[in-house]
Order: sequence, then C-alpha cells, then structure tokens
Amino acid sequence: MFKILIGLIVLWTVIGCTQTVDGLQQQLEQQVVDNSAAHGIPAQAALVNKNGKVIFKFATNSPSSSLPQALDEHSVFPIFSVSKLFANVLVYQLLEQGELSLEDNIGDYLNLPQQWQKTPLRSLLNHTSGIPEYFTVTDGQVVAPSSIEEVMIALQGFQPTSEPNEKIAYTQTNYLLIKLLLEAVTAQSYETLVEERIFNPLLMSNTYLHGRSNTSNSVASYLPGGGQDLVANQYVFPAYANSHTGAYSTTHDLNSFLSGLMSGKLVNVALLRELWQQSKLTNGDMNYFASGWHVEKMGRWQSVGHDGGALLRVTAMLNQATGEYMVFIYLTNGNLDGVWSSRLISSLQQHVLPDTYSRLIAWARYKGWYIF
Repeated sequence: MFKILIGLIVLWTVIGCTQTVDGLQQQLEQQVVDNSAAHGIPAQAALVNKNGKVIFKFATNSPSSSLPQALDEHSVFPIFSVSKLFANVLVYQLLEQGELSLEDNIGDYLNLPQQWQKTPLRSLLNHTSGIPEYFTVTDGQVVAPSSIEEVMIALQGFQPTSEPNEKIAYTQTNYLLIKLLLEAVTAQSYETLVEERIFNPLLMSNTYLHGRSNTSNSVASYLPGGGQDLVANQYVFPAYANSHTGAYSTTHDLNSFLSGLMSGKLVNVALLRELWQQSKLTNGDMNYFASGWHVEKMGRWQSVGHDGGALLRVTAMLNQATGEYMVFIYLTNGNLDGVWSSRLISSLQQHVLPDTYSRLIAWARYKGWYIF
C-alpha cells in the first residue's frame, strides 16, 4: 500500500509538471547544474531533440573547473566508445546494399587463424564473439601492439573465451575486426568511409577520428570516480583503434548524426527497427546489445544508445506506435563519484518524455530505482 501511495504521489507530481518552452529550458538547465554539483562534473554539454527539432541545448563549466573557454553546443569533447556507432552505421549501410549479412563469417573476408574463422559478424557487433581483448592497461597506460597488423598476428595465440552468442564479453577487439571487414568489402580506408558516408553528408564539421585532425581544442578529459580530486585521463589508444574509441565530437554534430539516422538519411528506418531487436544468448540470457547498440524499453519507447568512457552517453528513442523519435545527448569530461551516464540521461528524460508513464520510469531510474 505504501508503494502504491508513493507511486500515486509521484504520478500526480509528474502530471503537474507541464512547462512552457522557457520554463522547460530553465528546468533542464537547473538539472544540468545540479548534476554538476552532485557528482563533481567539471564540464557538461547536453542536448534534446524531438522529431528533428532541438528543444533544449545547454553547456556549462562548474565554478571549480578552471576551464579557460566558455562552452556551447559546438564545444568538442572526446566521445570514447560512442565512436563505435559510426562503425555500426557503416555495417548497416552495407547490409542494406546487400554487400554483407549479419550471418557472414569474418573468416570469409579476413585472413584469420582457424579458431576465429567461423565467427559471425553479428557476434562482433553484439560483443558475443568470445574474442579476448587485444590490449592491457599498466599503471594507467594502454599497452597495445604498435599496429593493427601486429594485433592480427597476436590473434594467432588467442583462444576463444566462449562460443559465439554464448555470453556477452565487451571487447574492443570486436571493432578492430569490424574495421578490417569494412575495409576489405569496400576497398576503402575506414577513415574515408566514415567521412564520405557519415560526416560529410550530415555536415558534421566538428567531429574527428583519432589521427585525422588536430583535436587540441577539445575539452580536457578526466577519469570517472576521481574521489576527492579529478584525475586526468591518461588512456591513449593507437590511431588504428579509431573504430572503437578516440573520436571527438560536439552535441551539435552528434545530434546531426542521431537525428539523421532516426529520420532515414543514413539507413532505412525499417531496417533499423529490425536490427534493434533484442535476442537471446545460448545461455538463456537476453542480450542487452542489439547490432552494437545498448537497447532497452522505457515505457512506450524503445531506447537505443551507447556510453562513452563511463562519462557520457547518446540515446535515441523511438515510439514504435507513432513513429516519433527523440534524441538525448549528454557529454561530460569527468566526475568525482562515478555517476553512470544513463543516470544523467534519465535526469533529462524525466522532464521531457511526452507521456506520463515514460517520465515516471525515467524518474525512477534517475533515482536508481530499476523497478520497471
């Protein structure tokens, strides 16, 4: 009874939160400022898009961040594993063109040792390949082979940690192989593919792959969960790793990317809906990755997205019944308490999702109550 009462109180509160445009902007700005104070976040940039229209954008430094520049929607942040989404879209385009199938074995395209020959493309996207990590971290530094060719040589000695589609094992090696697969099928470099098929058509002029541009103007990055003091992020991956990390972007450009994707400018929307269906693993668990995106239900919406460095997240939401979509982008450059990026996204969703039930779920998740 107590839970029901609390639920009714919350429901009443949410229903009563109808806002004007200016009121919503102020409410969301305050939420971002509150997030900075609560979690020790030095710099943030957030954006919300509804059906192609930006309804909120805001960027700020905390008073203690000592960042010299004022931030806006064009401020460049490192986006870490959000970089993988560009590789995903390139795969989707080749699927749509009939040049690839998710059931294709990577050994059909790449010269791989025998133990990896029968690994399906689907399992690479969904992190169920069983291929172990190609690098180690020692004293806060990435220790990796000097070239992608050396990674391929090192694979000769790697044995599977599981059978394909047996269990989730999130590894960056999966996306190195996707990069090589894309290059083998198209006879173009990965960097050229991303620029010609994604960045240029969508006018993403402030988005860069590692090794392709000077990113010295980007916001400095710190590790999550710094404790009392922010700790500079010393992880530096080789340039060849740019299919899984190392890209830089802005809320403006990432909005162009996600809204372009959701409106069919990059891939047929019907194909996206098919690719974003969850499937079961052979161990009986449901995979929370669907073709490379983290997928979940939130009320009447299907949510797809990806975290970056445990600091930031991009999320696209699709209402399957109406065809409406929303985009949420929340970039940060560090925090003191290790706040998870999905909680930051939920802090915005609780205010702006169109229906009461979905806002209630977002509110509960923002509070850390995964009861839905």
